[in-house]
Amino acid sequence: MLNQIIVDNFATIEHISFDLGDSLNVITGETGAGKSVLVQAISTVLGGRADTSLVRTGSDKAVIQIAGDKNGEEVIISREILANGKSTSKLNGELVTLAKLREFCADFVDIHGQYDNQQILDPDNHITITDSFHADQITPELDKLGALYSEYRTAQKEYEDLLRAEATAKQQKDYYQFEYNYISSLDLVPHEDEELSDQLDVMKNSEKIYSSVNTSYEMIHEADNSVLTCLNRITNELLSVANYSEELTNMSSQIQDIYYQLEDVSGRLRDMSSSLTFSEEDLDNVSSRLSAIEDAKRKYGKSVDEIIIYGRELESKLNMIQNFDYEKNRLSELAHHKYAALEEQAEHVSEIRHIIASRLESAVMSELRDLDFANSDFRINIEKTAEIGPLGYDKVEFLISTNPGEPLMPLTRIASGGEISRIMLAFKHIIGDSDNVETMIFDEIDTGISGRTALVVGKKLKEIAEHHQILCITHLPQIAAYGRNNYLITKDTFAGKSQTEIQHLDADGKVRMVATLFSGSADSGNALEAARELISNTDN
Repeated sequence: MLNQIIVDNFATIEHISFDLGDSLNVITGETGAGKSVLVQAISTVLGGRADTSLVRTGSDKAVIQIAGDKNGEEVIISREILANGKSTSKLNGELVTLAKLREFCADFVDIHGQYDNQQILDPDNHITITDSFHADQITPELDKLGALYSEYRTAQKEYEDLLRAEATAKQQKDYYQFEYNYISSLDLVPHEDEELSDQLDVMKNSEKIYSSVNTSYEMIHEADNSVLTCLNRITNELLSVANYSEELTNMSSQIQDIYYQLEDVSGRLRDMSSSLTFSEEDLDNVSSRLSAIEDAKRKYGKSVDEIIIYGRELESKLNMIQNFDYEKNRLSELAHHKYAALEEQAEHVSEIRHIIASRLESAVMSELRDLDFANSDFRINIEKTAEIGPLGYDKVEFLISTNPGEPLMPLTRIASGGEISRIMLAFKHIIGDSDNVETMIFDEIDTGISGRTALVVGKKLKEIAEHHQILCITHLPQIAAYGRNNYLITKDTFAGKSQTEIQHLDADGKVRMVATLFSGSADSGNALEAARELISNTDN
């Protein structure tokens, strides 16, 4: 429930602050006085679009604040709109995103305007409106339906993607097979090209290498004065005098280590020397192998390791092509299984929806009778569509007959502007009771109505106000007369600028305001008498 509204520097409003009652609050005023501006300000603070053009001329920012309570808890919401285009929202003093604010306000305040009339005329919205009646019964099942729908769509997409992949892959199969056979025939080994390149260098220079290796071996081991022979003599000489000096002992040990190292090198040189014999055939084989590998590297623009990986990918694609039938059957069965579960849940949701629709029909008929549709008929038509969507397979449309003997027809083809306003009021009453919205704001609910019908609408607003806080903007005396709290919006010019103000009317002020709505003047004796009589009748 809203307790207080404060608006600063918003359009024609420099500053207004007023308290609201917990029942039916009615705001009236001349055309252009600022009634719609006030509603727009309230809509903005509740999370509506912030229009920077509505920041009052000459001001840096507009500030809108509301104070109230929700489910017994105090609520303070503020919205600050800067002239430079930025805006901030706070909920109980803490900054919040618009998404969070709108979520909070969804069951706090409901604003009805001309846009709502368009919503109820659009058959695409009828299923959502129907489901919102007794939403506690259908929402959990709709959540389950939505999850099953998502699972089915995922499974179906996988199956369809596989079919497309199969068509493409079959076109590429011969190419994949040719490339795979080529790479397989190479029988590549990681880093093989590097090893072959080193081996080829050795083979091409084998004579020079053999000569150097053999000479080195002989100088170390075979010659009369070989390095090992000389080192052996040096070691023996030093050992003969090692007892005289620790340093001589250490040097003797170091030379012995060098001896053993060179002895190992000489053995390796001997082995290499014996292996450095290659035939012309060996050279041709290594050269041909390396040439084949280099051709493959140039062809694919890849290294040996990358070609090996590419070959595995080709093998995987070929295996997938071979297994398409198995995968198609598996995914087809999965999609069929998911659809069966979805269809079963859609059937369950439809059964619940039919029950809710029947109850909603009765509730709307009762409301329409109260709203002077004595001989009307209202039905919710539900048809089964060919495809299941996230809301099921039902197509819902509201049908009405407003005169005896006339067939049921869609709302758009039957209802006039005034009738639509009353029908919308009926739905607001019903759905409002169902979703526990505490505050309802009606802007231009009186469009297209007058006289006795306006009295009926006023009475219905009074009845709704027994369980909800109502804020109604009107220009009809028949509706204004029902107000528990009445307010008058006026607009004057100060210092060359328009300024909107609001006044909470006392009993006399209410009579004068209703009289003005009757005749355009609060000084007419007949109008004042008619206003008093109307107000007296609405108090019954």
